[in-house]
Amino acid sequence: MKKLFLNICLFFCTAAAAWAQGAAVEPGSWKAYDLIKKADALKAQRSSETYEQAMANYAEAEIIIKDDITKNETEGKFNKLALLYFQNSQLQFKLLQDELNKAQQGIPFDTLMFCQRVDNVIECYNKSQENNVKPNAKGKVKENKNLSNLNEMGLRGVLTLYYNCGVFMDGMGNKQASVDYFQKFVDLPRSTSIFTKEDADSIYAKQEKIYSLARYNLALQNYALKNWDKAIENAKEALKDTIDVQNLYIVLRDCYGEKKDSVMWAQTLVEAAERTGNTNFYSQLVQYYMETKKTEEANQLIEKMVQEQPGKVSTWYIKGYIELDVKKDYAAARESFAKALEINPDAKEVLRPMAMSYVNDILNQIYDKKFKYIGTNRQITARGRGAEVEKAYAKEKAIYDKELATVKSYYEKALPYLERLRELTPDKPSLWAADLQLVYSNLGMTEKAKEMDEVLYQYNQTLQGK
Repeated sequence: MKKLFLNICLFFCTAAAAWAQGAAVEPGSWKAYDLIKKADALKAQRSSETYEQAMANYAEAEIIIKDDITKNETEGKFNKLALLYFQNSQLQFKLLQDELNKAQQGIPFDTLMFCQRVDNVIECYNKSQENNVKPNAKGKVKENKNLSNLNEMGLRGVLTLYYNCGVFMDGMGNKQASVDYFQKFVDLPRSTSIFTKEDADSIYAKQEKIYSLARYNLALQNYALKNWDKAIENAKEALKDTIDVQNLYIVLRDCYGEKKDSVMWAQTLVEAAERTGNTNFYSQLVQYYMETKKTEEANQLIEKMVQEQPGKVSTWYIKGYIELDVKKDYAAARESFAKALEINPDAKEVLRPMAMSYVNDILNQIYDKKFKYIGTNRQITARGRGAEVEKAYAKEKAIYDKELATVKSYYEKALPYLERLRELTPDKPSLWAADLQLVYSNLGMTEKAKEMDEVLYQYNQTLQGK
């Protein structure tokens, strides 16, 4: 299984958050405001002694704000609460700043504190806005428009931090917490009352790539945690983008396998092969039907594909492959592959199985002893006297020649498909060299067969790094 995409987006958060801190708005608590101002001045001196005093002042201010929040919640003073929560959001960002700076510089930092402060900042923005638009006892809303704007700007400035928390928690080996933070990141634009639906849609559109990355990470993390349904949900969302599509289909395939949903498992393999061009997904499907002998299930899949997508190469390809390898109905397989090649004569994935439908057919006939001479140890003999011997021998020789011609006809029909495959994929001899060597040998094309021997030798040498 792939690892997470660990894009660090910390630098996107600082400008807007700093703007929110510097904007003019009445403090929720003047006493806390004075302490915060003193702390800012002490911290700016950049000494260990003043830093400790600054942190003490911040901590004292935090207690004051929290006490005031509790008091005003009891009294139902929503406008005051809105200001207090906004003030706390700015304080929480100041307390986050040191860990944020360390993370940006790539030096060790307190991950748990970082994530807790991010939670605090975002919660305070949300709480501020909730109270800012909450009706009072008379049912009236006295929204502070300036505060609404500040909450919106502030939240926009820290949106990406939940993504980072997901990354950091994964680095600590806490996959569940990682999932929780990636989910918060994905949900936040929709779940907050600060943004309108239009705002949220715009955010998702403008940062589509990072939200797709988060979905990708959620798919992998939920898969690791055996949360099959969540992994499926996020994999499907992530597949709307182009990020590591093949691995996402593997997640989907394995989740459906764990859920014992063979129908969706099969559909996933078909879709994966179509989108990625990796025919190994088809091979896995055929192998499954071969091993389980579920021919009825295979038939249902074929019928569904033919009815719903008769104009797609993949429909006839998978139909032919199942007929070829599961049902061993070579004539039917050829008909299906022929329909696929009518749609696209150069469908690389179809050319080899079309050729093998001839090769396997004749090899199967030989194995089943359909011939008197070919495939047996029997010698051409004749009994009788004089001319009778010659006549009897000629008769048996004619039988042998006819059988040989029949066998060769199958290889002759297979040959152009393999040669075309070679033309289309000259750099992939693993797809055609061994089969061409077999066909050339059986057609008595000695030089061509030797050429394939050399191609295979060079290919194997390359694989071995020689």
